[in-house]
Amino acid sequence: MHKSHPRPFNLVLVGPPGSGKGTQAQLLEERFSLYHLATGDLFRAIRFHAGGDDVLANEVKARYDAGIPQPDTVAVELVDRELKRLHRKTGFIFDAFPLSVPQAIELERMVKFYDMRSPLAISIDVSEAEAVRRLTLRRFCPVDQHVYHPQDAAYTANKCAVCGGPLMQRPDDTTELAKKRYLTYADRIMKIKEFYREHGRLLEVSGEQPIQAVFREVLQALVPYL
Repeated sequence: MHKSHPRPFNLVLVGPPGSGKGTQAQLLEERFSLYHLATGDLFRAIRFHAGGDDVLANEVKARYDAGIPQPDTVAVELVDRELKRLHRKTGFIFDAFPLSVPQAIELERMVKFYDMRSPLAISIDVSEAEAVRRLTLRRFCPVDQHVYHPQDAAYTANKCAVCGGPLMQRPDDTTELAKKRYLTYADRIMKIKEFYREHGRLLEVSGEQPIQAVFREVLQALVPYL
């Protein structure tokens, strides 16, 4: 990578459920030695601290278990904790954050406070039909939460590559709920894309390609910024 800038670059991945954000995040993490910061992982991790005196953990767990979205303030606080802990060591891939314009504004504030480079947003675009197809096909391990897709060897074997346990379909990966989730995110994504477009930091790629083809398009779009 051509190091033309003294600070690591940061990326925001934008796309609906089923767009392949997580897969592209893993590839980018390996290619550029970035830290994959996924708010879903932060929410799941803090749930394990629930039950004691940690008020935030108890509130997050209660909403998580009830299927209620976490408020912007909680997502921002958890992300801020990670930036405070790691910002001097690495650049970041923000996955599922920001999910609203207020979150995007807070991220702008945080990167300035920690003297980080302003993030580039990569929008991985897929149609509703393709997103729903992918969501209804994927499987996960109920033990370690790893997600598998039809192209994965573990999917064909129906065994988790980590623990060897059987794979299952998520309860919310039915066709009806997958469509509802896509539509719920569609409006949010449109507003977030417009935010980064206005800031001149939006890169758009087609997610309806094989994984490596999407990755090549992402890398090509990033060339001017490396």
